[in-house]
Amino acid sequence: MSTQPLYPAYLPTRPDGFQPTTAVPYFEADEPGCRAKRSNKLSVFKTTRDAKVENITPRVGSEVRGVQLSRLDEAGLDEVALLAAERGVLVFRDQDFADVGFDKQKQIVSHYGPLHKVFIRRWVTPREPGPSSMLSTQMRKRKCLAMPRYLTEADHQLIRSGNLRSLLGPRTTYDLWHVDQTFTPNVPSTTFFWVLEQPASGGGDTAFTSLTAAYAALSPAFRRTLHGLRLFHTSASVGEVARVGTERALREAVSTTHPLVIRHPVTGEPSLFVNPTIARRVEGFLPEESDALLGFLHNHIRSMDFSCRVRWEKGSVVVWDQRSVAHSAVPDFKEGERRHMVRIIPYGSKPKPAFPEEHEKARGEEEA
Repeated sequence: MSTQPLYPAYLPTRPDGFQPTTAVPYFEADEPGCRAKRSNKLSVFKTTRDAKVENITPRVGSEVRGVQLSRLDEAGLDEVALLAAERGVLVFRDQDFADVGFDKQKQIVSHYGPLHKVFIRRWVTPREPGPSSMLSTQMRKRKCLAMPRYLTEADHQLIRSGNLRSLLGPRTTYDLWHVDQTFTPNVPSTTFFWVLEQPASGGGDTAFTSLTAAYAALSPAFRRTLHGLRLFHTSASVGEVARVGTERALREAVSTTHPLVIRHPVTGEPSLFVNPTIARRVEGFLPEESDALLGFLHNHIRSMDFSCRVRWEKGSVVVWDQRSVAHSAVPDFKEGERRHMVRIIPYGSKPKPAFPEEHEKARGEEEA
């Protein structure tokens, strides 16, 4: 493996210890996918001559070729949101997205909502730009000052295969299913994730699971028991607790509650809104009751019946809707090989209960 990353301008240094989480106040969000549904225009995926969309599995995921994300107009970006809402995960191949520049990347993703921000200590200033990396050259000239606060540092940090294992300690498996940043009133929506370098000998895939299909797979009687429930979401996630301890992580956490079953703002379909790393308590339940129910649901969403696994290639960009899909890294690649990724998260609507009458009835009974 080369000692120099191809995109050094994207390498931050991770702060030691706990970093304060930015609270995101509630706001009224636009839904680009809804605009696409109302539009009379033909879909860009049907009118582009070389466009090809193939399902990865019947229930979740599609692979897209022949459509360049960087060249879409606003209507085309709306169509991406609609298709991502319908299919959960879109894997765009042969993209130039990694080299269009950070400002352009940020502009495209901000079409879907305000961008998630994180605190970082400083950025590594690259000594040499990577080969054929226009972005590295641009950011080197700017001394990397344009980049902070928009990307999640764990994703575009230089990641080696041992990091996740070291963080979580000895385990039989290191899949860590989750939805990003659900501890605020508004939650992530149409998220962009792309590859800069993948491990030379393979591995480092990302797995996705449909929370919509997971809900549909439950029996009608069991679904009804979930409709009135709410989950407590906190930024004191599994990772933060492992880094700084439970007491401090909880003391400095940003937290909120969301319905356990939500209705997707674009498709209108009900979906489980469970998040094993962030939403770890059912409101109103005793600890043993909460653990039993969430343990079942967390195991349920891992089923291969409604999941897919994305193999990264040069030029791949994944766009997925976080209101209906959970994901997990697969840290199976060889020690010492580089997996370098970038993710930008926009915020969308506040989750709403899929069955408001049942939800309000349950809340009224809880308060009585």
